[in-house]
Amino acid sequence: MSRLAWAAAALGATAFLAALAFTGGRGGPGLQPFKPKGLMMIPLEEVREVDVTAPRGHWHFVRTPEGWRATQGTATAGFEARLDSALKFLRNSGPDRILTAAEVAQAGTAQFGLAPPRLRIVVSGRGASVFAISFGVTNPMGLSHYARLNGSPEIALLPAFVAEEWERTGGTP
Repeated sequence: MSRLAWAAAALGATAFLAALAFTGGRGGPGLQPFKPKGLMMIPLEEVREVDVTAPRGHWHFVRTPEGWRATQGTATAGFEARLDSALKFLRNSGPDRILTAAEVAQAGTAQFGLAPPRLRIVVSGRGASVFAISFGVTNPMGLSHYARLNGSPEIALLPAFVAEEWERTGGTP
């Protein structure tokens, strides 16, 4: 190959790299803006109260201008950060799968551990917006918790870290 061809190839490669640098690279599906996929539709900044009921206790948290405070139950140190994290997980982390009402009826509801639930969360937002979810047992692999929205015949499989963060929020081990 002649020197002129090599120079043209080098110039073309340099122009291509410069174009990538100035345009931010290639477009693609990984560059889409983040959209929450969780079951809770209340925006995080609009959450005003959170009620957590677990086998080991009951906690009620209220957001004040100074931050979160516990109005019922004894909260452990650092509960504010755990509560914010748990709310983010509930808003952002989507279900791995949703079992339809027919699938739930066929399998029988007892195996999901939702009667009574092992953990119940009620989130109140501005106005009359309320989100309530009950967590049951983990799936056989231990990677997800069965969860049911208040009044829904369907059962969602939520990642285990969502329920675990709620358990830590109230001081449950």
